[in-house]
Amino acid sequence: MSRKHSKESRRIVFTLPAPLLLRAIGADDQAFLSELYASTRDDLAAMAAEPAFLAQLIGMQQRMQSQGYRSAFPDAAYAIVERAGQPIGRLVTEADGARLHLVDLAFTPSARGQGYGGSVLRALQAAAGARGLALTLSVLRANEGAARLYARHGFDTVASDDVQLRMRWSAP
Repeated sequence: MSRKHSKESRRIVFTLPAPLLLRAIGADDQAFLSELYASTRDDLAAMAAEPAFLAQLIGMQQRMQSQGYRSAFPDAAYAIVERAGQPIGRLVTEADGARLHLVDLAFTPSARGQGYGGSVLRALQAAAGARGLALTLSVLRANEGAARLYARHGFDTVASDDVQLRMRWSAP
């Protein structure tokens, strides 16, 4: 099934507060992205299986996520979040005429809990608010820490199912 692209589809450019920097993903980022993805899959890493099998399974899941994002969000912008010249996270967003959608935000284990997620959210909120757009996202119910972070930053749950919450923030 094809998806029609709105003429209003566009990428929203914004900056992050120091010491964070947002940059485009390059070919040399693939090893970092693989490590980052693997760090988010504790569910798979905890399986009682051979390390080679787990690495193959996690790699397959990463490829499926990438294909799913590209299919569901064909106009998405992909970026690396850096601190002091080192990659610490990935941000995926897609904008259309009515909203800025946070597709994915992930940080390395050492960068989690340091306030970087909140910094990125505030920058996204400022960019969306300046354009009169809502900021939307979906989060897995199992990712309780992320859901709490979004709620602390003013996101409201607008729909839910057994697997995920759909959340929305609108400028005051």
